[in-house]
Amino acid sequence: MTDTNPSLDEATRKAIAALTSRIRRRDTATEEREAPEAFANEFVRALVSQGWRPTAARPALRWSTPRRRGADPARHAEALAEARRACADGSAKLRAAERVEAES
Repeated sequence: MTDTNPSLDEATRKAIAALTSRIRRRDTATEEREAPEAFANEFVRALVSQGWRPTAARPALRWSTPRRRGADPARHAEALAEARRACADGSAKLRAAERVEAES
């Protein structure tokens, strides 16, 4: 079976092919099988000779919940009241201008 996963990079596909080949050779050998540790050691050494290097896993990022979300109504109550007054004043001026325009 061939892995056709397109997300695998070339190096990973080559490593899979090499491991598959070695397992098939090992499984079809007529002589006694080598120890699993020796087989794994041989394979890892082959990967290293092809340029593979083990890398340390990165530590997981610490998850933190955001402390605040959006505006705090208690802190912004005065600003909200001012905005509402300004909106009402602007609306009243527009209505007055429309009335003057309609009367003329």
